[in-house]
Amino acid sequence: MSLSHRYQEFGSKTVGVNAKPDLDISEIEDEKLACFEAGFQVGWDDAVKAQCDSNTHISSDLAKNLQDTSFSYHEARSALIKSLRPLFSDITDTLLPAIARESLGAHVVEQLTDMSREALDQVIEVTIAPQNVEPIEQLLNSALPKPFVLISDQNLGEGQVFLRIGSNEREIDLEQVVSSIAAAMETFFQHAQEDVTHG
Repeated sequence: MSLSHRYQEFGSKTVGVNAKPDLDISEIEDEKLACFEAGFQVGWDDAVKAQCDSNTHISSDLAKNLQDTSFSYHEARSALIKSLRPLFSDITDTLLPAIARESLGAHVVEQLTDMSREALDQVIEVTIAPQNVEPIEQLLNSALPKPFVLISDQNLGEGQVFLRIGSNEREIDLEQVVSSIAAAMETFFQHAQEDVTHG
């Protein structure tokens, strides 16, 4: 069997009545260019779509990660505040009152020293709670050369002292200081809890 039907014949052709005329080279080039542009446009559209899909995916992942981070931050903050609350409660309920008791005498001496500069020849009156009479008396005996009078007043709290030299009067109220600190701490924790609850 002959293989001639499989190969193109490059010999001379006889143009018959039904034969198609050869295409013009410029038309062929135009057709190639049109095919190229169509293929390029399809490829470009695919690339743009792939880029948009990728950006959407990245944006979605980023938003999710930011949301997870935000939740993690708020959860960590909430847990930290809850764990610190008992510590600060202990500080304001136990430590600060103890510090106030220990430092009461030093506050009294400091205030009396300052007040006595203006009234050198007058008697110092110190009004204190009954439980503080003995420790304050011992402290004043060793710290003040001037005469003083201790007055016990059962209406005063352990951290309260009234000082008088002549017409000059001062009040020391460490209980009020401790109460103010405790109230400020409680307000802080209430606001922090509301922030966590309401976002």
